[in-house]
Amino acid sequence: MKNARLLLMAFLGAITLNSCGDSKKENEAEDATHADHEMHMEGEEMHEMSQEMDHSAMTAEMAFKDEKMAAVYGHYDHIKTALVKSDAAEAQNGGKMLVDALQAAGGKEDAMSAAQKIAQSSELNEQRTAFSDLSSAVEEMMAGTLSSGAIYKQYCPMAFEGKGGYWLSSSEEIRNPYYGDKMLKCGSVRDTIK
Repeated sequence: MKNARLLLMAFLGAITLNSCGDSKKENEAEDATHADHEMHMEGEEMHEMSQEMDHSAMTAEMAFKDEKMAAVYGHYDHIKTALVKSDAAEAQNGGKMLVDALQAAGGKEDAMSAAQKIAQSSELNEQRTAFSDLSSAVEEMMAGTLSSGAIYKQYCPMAFEGKGGYWLSSSEEIRNPYYGDKMLKCGSVRDTIK
């Protein structure tokens, strides 16, 4: 029972760490760090558990008519999450998986080109530029593919030196892939795909 409470505290602390925050959230994060230390769990294990729960929530809320399109969106979301975390290597991995998924789904040429650029680049700014093109192409592909749930089209006016940039998300909550933790919550929901 005590271990279950510690695990719950550590998990809640990990979720809190993912939010921008005020001092209350920082205090909760410190408490989570202490609980995490007591349980001798690595930070990465907590992060992976949090990611798995986020992905489970996404798939529970969204259902696609076509499993190939579900795979395309899943790999797109993988890239977006990596860019939010400013993780170029993981974005590159996601790009490679998306190329395969697009080939299987008979994806559009512009989507394929953008995914290949991400897969071939280890430079975060190049990946983010290609991701903007990818977002436009994937948005067109997603129209009419959901049987339930919603995809949110989000926009950051400051991306690309004030030109702005769109992306798709399974959550209304803003997590900016163009700036990552520098401006994590910069943006707004502009449209919904159902």
